[in-house]
Amino acid sequence: MAKVELEKICKVFDNHVLAVDDVNIDIHDKEFIVLVGPSGCGKSTTLRMVAGLEEITSGEIRIDGKVVNDVAPKDRDIAMVFQNYALYPHMTVFENMAFGLKLRKYPKPEIEQRVRDAAEILSIENLLDRKPKQLSGGQRQRVAVGRAIVRKPKVFLFDEPLSNLDAKLRVQMRTEISKLHARLETTMIYVTHDQVEAMTMGDRIVVMKDGKVQQIDSPMNLYDKPVNKFVAGFIGSPAMNFINGKIVADNGLCFRTEQLKLHIADKQASTLSAYVDKPVVMGIRPEDLSEYQLVDAPKQGCDAHCKVDVVEPMGNEIFVYLASGSDNLVARMSVQARPEVRGNYHIYFNMDKSHFFDTATEAVIE
Repeated sequence: MAKVELEKICKVFDNHVLAVDDVNIDIHDKEFIVLVGPSGCGKSTTLRMVAGLEEITSGEIRIDGKVVNDVAPKDRDIAMVFQNYALYPHMTVFENMAFGLKLRKYPKPEIEQRVRDAAEILSIENLLDRKPKQLSGGQRQRVAVGRAIVRKPKVFLFDEPLSNLDAKLRVQMRTEISKLHARLETTMIYVTHDQVEAMTMGDRIVVMKDGKVQQIDSPMNLYDKPVNKFVAGFIGSPAMNFINGKIVADNGLCFRTEQLKLHIADKQASTLSAYVDKPVVMGIRPEDLSEYQLVDAPKQGCDAHCKVDVVEPMGNEIFVYLASGSDNLVARMSVQARPEVRGNYHIYFNMDKSHFFDTATEAVIE
């Protein structure tokens, strides 16, 4: 398999749009790495440069230590799975999967064996004689993945491969791709705009915005230790709550808005002491807001009364949409909570889990 290195990669299109700006990523051998970010952040362009489908404006891409900037896509020993499957409609599943091997003049017995092996891995042995129009979306995606597997490439590239599937099938296919990675033990680079896909699939995640890498880390580190407000808000569903306020000294440090006064945890007080009387943004995840009466040992000064706007039962939990003055919050609570719409609600803020961001730079304060 292969290590992939991107060093100072930039891409400027003909209309002078800077799509990818100084991207540096070291992808380890056998690693499953996910590039994630909103539409237009440069993640697909980065993937296409690795594949050789987009020319690099500046920088260097190395696969297995070899610089591939000027190497043709077919000679990079990579295989790519596209969003739209890209199957030949007039060919059978077998012929689609075998096509690349035939172009490379592999012997017929080897082609047959590789296709059969890939079909078995993907449980599509009974589909080999069908045409793409006779397949469901999930089956077509399996065929597209199978066409990549038969190549036995050094690196697999996936460009939003599940975005055309319904929600249930997406969950199933992302599990299948994760199992496939464990079985093949190969390097995989996966692009998605879906942060749930990224969190559940990647060994590490690269979060991108406006062509720049914001943070590269493990899923849980991204969730628990975001480096800036963008990463904090992008990772997690429902998204992190953000509240504008300021730090005040009042029997210790507190975070204050017109409606809220919340005592800051001791572990954060030293880092926030430089922000006394200055504006900051506090972030707190929905699961860190609770019904006060259900908290075992609430800390003093970490509660507030909010208005309940909407309650969404989700089966094993409920989402509660709250208003505190001009601030809107979302809480993820257990089914034991009993909020009443348009009622006053006593909320506990788990300030040990809160995050604070500089209003000017949006970087986390640490």
